[in-house]
Amino acid sequence: MKSNRLLLLALRQMRERVGESHNAYRFLIPELGLLRSIHGIADVGRFLSVEGQPYRLTEGRVVYFRAGTLRLRINLRELEFKAGDFLVVSPGTVFEFLYISSDLDLAMLAFSNSLMESWQKEDLLQVYLQGRLFLHLSLTEQESRRMEQIFALLWEVVHDWPFPKESVQSLISLVFHQTDGFRGRKLEAGKQKRSRQEEVFNRFLELVNKYAVHERNCAFYADRLCLTSRYLSTLVRQASGRTVMDWVNEAVMQEAKLMLCHTDKLVYQIADELNFPNASFFCKYFRRMTGMTPKDYREENG
Repeated sequence: MKSNRLLLLALRQMRERVGESHNAYRFLIPELGLLRSIHGIADVGRFLSVEGQPYRLTEGRVVYFRAGTLRLRINLRELEFKAGDFLVVSPGTVFEFLYISSDLDLAMLAFSNSLMESWQKEDLLQVYLQGRLFLHLSLTEQESRRMEQIFALLWEVVHDWPFPKESVQSLISLVFHQTDGFRGRKLEAGKQKRSRQEEVFNRFLELVNKYAVHERNCAFYADRLCLTSRYLSTLVRQASGRTVMDWVNEAVMQEAKLMLCHTDKLVYQIADELNFPNASFFCKYFRRMTGMTPKDYREENG
């Protein structure tokens, strides 16, 4: 059975997959995972890097990139990360590996929402815990050194015995405080100033990721954004070169692939959950979008 595999890349699944929870590169307990270097996941590399297969994160991720290149599709958007980049994504984020360079190295933090329940939460951490944070920054040399120092200190502290929960909570809070500072300085410098079109398009993608399974009408998204359907269609095409329905269909297919890869649900059950009239309609739709049947996709990626 693989009915629990929708939670792939959760801390629980990672601890089940690796031979040892702690080594020179990684530290794993039920509520927290800390990766000191990419070398620490070499033993589960095949598990982590299945191309063409989406995953949903049970816990979010805080990632600092030291070297190499990584391309991901995150909540439908394709992004490339290189040395000095910094990524923070909330629990519930859906991503897919597109390319991993042989020289990739990174540090990564993952923690459960429950770990921070008793902690005073600043605004950015609160947004993260609510599942609403996606942040991609390019750090300066000084900012990179600061993040390296925080990760190094966190690495030392998690190995104290007994586990120093309050110290770890404090350092996680510090990570988010520093991140908010990095973001604020870049906004002030105008380095990440967004046009009105970019802001609307980003909000549109957020809505599609949230509602596409149930809402596949352009008017729904236009209404949520206080725009006319015609204007939204024009804006989305100008911003992305794709139509509103292209993005909606991609989001629906993402959910279909998640269920086919990571659950034991039958095709007719998936069709029902994705609001298709019947399994036959869903199969035709899936084949039109991917070139293969749901059954073939499951067998190839299961």
